[in-house]
Amino acid sequence: MIEIRELVKQYKTNKLDVTAVDHVNLDIASGKIFGIIGFSGAGKSTLVRLLNYLEVPTSGDVIIDGENMGELSRVHLRRKRQKVSMVFQHFNLLWSRTVLQNIMFPLEIAGVRRQSAKARALDLVKLVGLEGKENAYPSELSGGQKQRVGIARALANEPSVLLCDEATSALDPQTTDEILDLLVKIKKERDLTIVIITHEMQVIRRICDEVAVMENGKVIEQGNVAEVFENPQHEVTRRFVKDDLNDEVEGPIDEYVDIKDNDYVIKLTFTGSATTEPVVSYITRTLNIDVNILEASVRHTQQGALGFLIIHLADLNTDDFDNFISDLEQRGIQVEVIRHG
Repeated sequence: MIEIRELVKQYKTNKLDVTAVDHVNLDIASGKIFGIIGFSGAGKSTLVRLLNYLEVPTSGDVIIDGENMGELSRVHLRRKRQKVSMVFQHFNLLWSRTVLQNIMFPLEIAGVRRQSAKARALDLVKLVGLEGKENAYPSELSGGQKQRVGIARALANEPSVLLCDEATSALDPQTTDEILDLLVKIKKERDLTIVIITHEMQVIRRICDEVAVMENGKVIEQGNVAEVFENPQHEVTRRFVKDDLNDEVEGPIDEYVDIKDNDYVIKLTFTGSATTEPVVSYITRTLNIDVNILEASVRHTQQGALGFLIIHLADLNTDDFDNFISDLEQRGIQVEVIRHG
């Protein structure tokens, strides 16, 4: 369990004081993947560095598994950091060391005997899918392989918490998906708590259980990922969700369809089991309404599927349309009117 209480981080300069993290309060449950998202300058990377005291807070508390990080002695803080490990955006590998030597490095610092350290490192090489690359140097690896080394190295001291600071932002989309799948696998096998810092909502959607959205150092929204996607409360969150779902028709609607009197263009939003229901067939056959599909998509979260459908309904009187909305909402489908002729 990670408890963050009234956490503040201020930087003083000659001209002004900057508050990078502004009275943040969060609870992150053990064994979960928790995402923190925000645009550049939101304070998310500073926040994650406060969790293992790579940055010391100006005020507030970070409590991990019952231990207040700010109350630990230097010796105990170093030991605690071994259990709160970090994966970096640009890998931070030692270029003069091989894959195996990079993974063994934190074990050497921790005083683990070389034979035991090597055995543990070889197990981690297998875990992250780098068999055959043990003796390769970082310059011989792809970006995804380098990040796999970084993840293996972060796991060397068998942490309970893994902090990932923009761990996929330097990777191409396919490699990003592979690294995200690896993190999910590791979380399940090692019962880890993972905190992911990102500016990409698709990362949050694909693997996170919960999310906090940051702006100007503050957490402006947080909650279950599926719920946040389904009903974002703040403009920043809505921008992230819209960019990921791409849930609108490109260009003016009039380019797609001729809107006449009593016509409607609506967006249907589905979550969970509703995404697999034959909604269009239900509308046309049961409700006897003709449907023109303009746009559709389904995305997947850790809590289930999330989808949308933008459709055109022709020549529908007000009573019939009200009954139509009521019927669909009873089936767990949200209805939003985009255009009414």
